[in-house]
Amino acid sequence: MTKTSLSEAQIQLQRAFEQQHKSTIKDWNLLAEKFHYREMAALEHWINAGDFCVELCVILEGLLRVYYIDQAGNEVNQHFYQANEVFAPISAIISNEPCQYYIQVLEPVKLMLADYNELHEVASENPDWLRLEIKMLQTVFLKNAKHEAQLLMGNGEQRFKWFRKEYPELLERLPQYHVASFLGLTPVSLSRLRKKIEGAS
Repeated sequence: MTKTSLSEAQIQLQRAFEQQHKSTIKDWNLLAEKFHYREMAALEHWINAGDFCVELCVILEGLLRVYYIDQAGNEVNQHFYQANEVFAPISAIISNEPCQYYIQVLEPVKLMLADYNELHEVASENPDWLRLEIKMLQTVFLKNAKHEAQLLMGNGEQRFKWFRKEYPELLERLPQYHVASFLGLTPVSLSRLRKKIEGAS
């Protein structure tokens, strides 16, 4: 992973925002100065359960996973976030409580981070950023809602077909056990489903 300067990261950040949300942002410099740049290696944790976090994260490059530890001590994947996506532990920030999950780097990442509360203050005076903030929150909500709906209503085969359709690139990038955990399956069950479905297609 090559080093990226702060100015290059800010340009990439603006491009990611405007492409993702199909809108331009006035007074971009006021927003850009709130962000700082960070690189992290694979398997590092950005956030651990129990941490207080107020930062919003924009992924310029790489892959993150959000996961919980269940009562049996198993890691349960809640979601994956990749380049040009935005993530923040919104519920923990709004409630001012410790985060209940972990966020780990799966592939080396380049991140732009900013204090969510500071960005929200900017939004009160910048309609463009306010619209962008609402869209980001909606995107995170919909992503989680779709996953929860699949876990609640779909059987194993339906869940796997949904994942193939929604995240085809992640099937190649993620170890099978990570996909299985995300879909509420065992790695053995997922392997059987993949052979059955991919063999029939």
